[in-house]
Amino acid sequence: MTADSRRGWWLGLAIAVAMAVAVVGCYQTWFLCDDAFITFRYVGNLHHGHGFVWNPAPFQPVEGFTSWLWVVLLWAVWSVTGLQPPQIAVPITLLAGLLSLWFVGRRLGQLVLPERLAAFRPCLALAVLLGIAANHSFVTWLSSGMETSIFGLFCVLWTLHATARREVLRARDLALLGVYAAFANLTRPDGGLLVLATIGIGVHAWWFLGLGARAMLLAQAPALVTAAHFVWRYAYYGEWLPNTYYAKVVAAWPESGLRYLYCFVVEHGVWLWLPLALVWSVVAGTRRAAVRTALTSRFPATAAVGTWFGFVGYYSLIVGGDHFAYRPFTHLVPLLFLSLVVMLASLGFGWRSLLATLVLFGLSADSFGWWYEHALRGRERDGFVRASTALPAPLGALFTGWDRCQAWLRLRYVALPRGLHDVTCRDLVVLLPERRAGQVVGLPDGHRGVYRTVAAGVVSWALRDVAILDTVGLNDWVVARNPVAPPPARFDAAAMEQLLVAFDGNGDQRLDAAEIAAAATVLDFGQTGVPVSGRAWGDLLLAICDRDGDGLDRAELLAASVELQNPRHLVHEHTPPAGYIEALRPNVVLDGGRFRWVPGVAPLTDAEVVAVELEYRAKVRRK
Repeated sequence: MTADSRRGWWLGLAIAVAMAVAVVGCYQTWFLCDDAFITFRYVGNLHHGHGFVWNPAPFQPVEGFTSWLWVVLLWAVWSVTGLQPPQIAVPITLLAGLLSLWFVGRRLGQLVLPERLAAFRPCLALAVLLGIAANHSFVTWLSSGMETSIFGLFCVLWTLHATARREVLRARDLALLGVYAAFANLTRPDGGLLVLATIGIGVHAWWFLGLGARAMLLAQAPALVTAAHFVWRYAYYGEWLPNTYYAKVVAAWPESGLRYLYCFVVEHGVWLWLPLALVWSVVAGTRRAAVRTALTSRFPATAAVGTWFGFVGYYSLIVGGDHFAYRPFTHLVPLLFLSLVVMLASLGFGWRSLLATLVLFGLSADSFGWWYEHALRGRERDGFVRASTALPAPLGALFTGWDRCQAWLRLRYVALPRGLHDVTCRDLVVLLPERRAGQVVGLPDGHRGVYRTVAAGVVSWALRDVAILDTVGLNDWVVARNPVAPPPARFDAAAMEQLLVAFDGNGDQRLDAAEIAAAATVLDFGQTGVPVSGRAWGDLLLAICDRDGDGLDRAELLAASVELQNPRHLVHEHTPPAGYIEALRPNVVLDGGRFRWVPGVAPLTDAEVVAVELEYRAKVRRK
């Protein structure tokens, strides 16, 4: 066996070990989230011949899902194998994550390394792959039932192809880049950035690198898939963007998005990666012809880097982050690890220093997520624990800023951790363990069941023969576009002054965690729309407002009154316009753990459904 074949064998073993670690991590964090069942309902309606709809006709179609490809894939598997989405979704997404590891491992085997590092390629590859496979965010989104890891696979493939070293960018290279971008866009609308970048790379190759115009246009053919999908969406739904966009993006929200990004940076070791990337950029930029190379033969790689900076900027400055903890940024984890190897090798690191840096980065990127997962056990429904007080004192002090940002996000339904979604969904599955018609007690044959809810996933999947009114608007055109009204002030400055008098049990003119918990229970801070325990309210308000670590004084209580107003809740800001839900006459209620028909509510006819939707769509357009 030659030296090269031995290194190849060891590299394959490293990939296999990393895949095994990822499978174990997926098992430890396995969950289905309620939102996944929203997609499952669309798959179910498609399977039963109703089309890509939330509620079958006469309700107008609404695109409340974010992944056309995921819907079609689950529908196809169900049609061929009989396996329903909750049974097969996680195996598919786990496979996608393992494929991402395999492709990253293959790139590690192809990297052009200096001679001093080439012999240690398997060790470096193992460090990179284990760092990815042991990352809490990476393995979390191998399950969930959502399309996250499939999107991540296409993003990784696109980036690897864009950054591959080649003498000439050929038409087939550009076409393959377009294929990955098109699949990413069919998986999530965010993939549109990859499509635009691919078009830009093609135009650049034609204008500056001599690629023929005909070859360039033929290579851009995959972009026609994206165009066709846009046309189909508009023809089917009457909109250019998914309904979820209108439900989620009310206005640019950098106050939330930058906090979301900061927490990602802290938890995933990006604070270590960034200075190394800055040093590499300065060193590489001073090399001869570096700028010219970046703008000519290496332009695809330059465009890829710019695309991901733009992607992060969009979520951080416009969207405000995500309802789920780090779901949009999960696919960046493999790219961070892989790029670190490339940068360190380019900077002249020896194998020992390079391996040590990789291990340090792996620890900084992976440790906190698993610690926090453990710290939340028993407090999953609160979704927040103060790291600064739960960690040992010297280390905990480093996380005061993280506490402040994470608590602020928790009050606004941003970056909710895996455990919270897990227990919420498990409770609903216990209530509705199967999907079948006739689960509403007393509903007469021929009557349309109508149920209103704010948690539209499991309920919508299980009650297959009931029309579901989604009052947060993800699956409702009218609610998603109804202007957001500011909530009434519940805890103003005067009320917080009274708290200090009423609940300061030890008379120190401050409220500690226990005193805040007592106040939260008596005054029902849950009126803010954040249903957490009194203990959690103590943690949340202290994390945000206690600047000196000795409890909330009068000035800090006034700051807490601002936080308790919570004017924005991501994905939970829209409410139905007055009279809209009532006009659709809900006649199903949850009573004693069973869904029951409410007698005396007049049946909702097809003609009334059509008329109500037309009327309120027109009203919302005029607002």
